[in-house]
Amino acid sequence: MPKLGMGPIRREQICRGAAAVVAREGFPGATMRAVAEETGVSTGMLNHYFPSRADMLEETLAFVSEENQARLRAAIADVPAGEPRLRALIRATVPHDPEVMTVWRIWIAAYGDAFRSGSMRTRIQGRLDPWYELLDYALEGYDTEQRDGPMPLAWVLDAMLNGLMIQAMVSLTDISWEAIEEAIVGAMAGAGQPR
Repeated sequence: MPKLGMGPIRREQICRGAAAVVAREGFPGATMRAVAEETGVSTGMLNHYFPSRADMLEETLAFVSEENQARLRAAIADVPAGEPRLRALIRATVPHDPEVMTVWRIWIAAYGDAFRSGSMRTRIQGRLDPWYELLDYALEGYDTEQRDGPMPLAWVLDAMLNGLMIQAMVSLTDISWEAIEEAIVGAMAGAGQPR
């Protein structure tokens, strides 16, 4: 079996460092120098593995997304379809620990960056396809076709998760995670009547 070498390990190390910087400082603060300092490597090493800052940030989004989606898949894998699985997904999505909060902050920053960067929009779209598949699995047991609805139920769930989680994280209003869970479960039951 051929040796993998340090490349994949270094790239992961750099993505983890970049994720920490983006979570603290947003994309504007995620300079090559800041990421190098966070990671404990030289800026030359960053440039060796990533041709540009944009490439590094886009790969960081993909890395964080893949890890998060694997974590969410595991959280709902053995949960019965219908409301129990949807609730399990929502609970696993709530930013209740620093790792999940980092994921949310990176996605928020990436969406902001996508307004000016076509390549970030493309990277986001590539990450949304497996995300919607995961949401479809979480919604198994619901009528995901929404016979009279204008868009897939997974899109509606995604919009509710994004909107309510961001509102809870940045609003001065006290919004409980439990209230968010109940709002989403109620909306999904109304939009995609359980079969």
